[in-house]
Amino acid sequence: MKSLALGFLSLLVPHLPALATDILPPVQTASATPTPSATGTPATSPSISSSTTLSPREIPEIHATMLLPKEWTLLPGKLLEGDVLLATREKITSESDPWATGLSMTVDRNGAKDSGQKASDYALALAHQASDKAGDEASPITESHAGPFHRIRFEFPVAGDQPLLVTEVLEANDSTGTLTVILWQSPKEEAEKLHDLREEILSGIKLDPTQ
Repeated sequence: MKSLALGFLSLLVPHLPALATDILPPVQTASATPTPSATGTPATSPSISSSTTLSPREIPEIHATMLLPKEWTLLPGKLLEGDVLLATREKITSESDPWATGLSMTVDRNGAKDSGQKASDYALALAHQASDKAGDEASPITESHAGPFHRIRFEFPVAGDQPLLVTEVLEANDSTGTLTVILWQSPKEEAEKLHDLREEILSGIKLDPTQ
């Protein structure tokens, strides 16, 4: 949901407009509890099967593509200055609409430069800070490389009336100094069922190495 996605992004990318005050926002503002709809009931998610077909979707703002189920909602945003891309299983029309399963993404082109660090070092420092705040329930931080991209990833639960499992991926590009922050979230009880879909979607995000 908006407060979880934007809250985490503003904290992991400090120069963006402040939308929360801690690495892990309080449960009541982290959207761990589904935001009530206009009728006063939590947002509901359509079912999904392991055989769901993914279709390429363009992200012209950063000359990138991603793979998503065709029925998912994609709200591009500007990917800068606090704006995020949202890709959600639920049907939403704006960042204010409730959603429980999907991802948010933004691109930080200034944080590493402002910090005086390489993008990969900057990203790793942010990841360790967030992981430490998440505590013992956070998974170990893993690192991998693909071309110019240094990928940093870990997971952690968010408690609430509807517990969530969040996967955080930071894609650092030292050649351009950019950091792309991706947050996948889903209800914790569905995490195992959605595992393959999550991995397909996260691995299907193709960023432009020149951006």
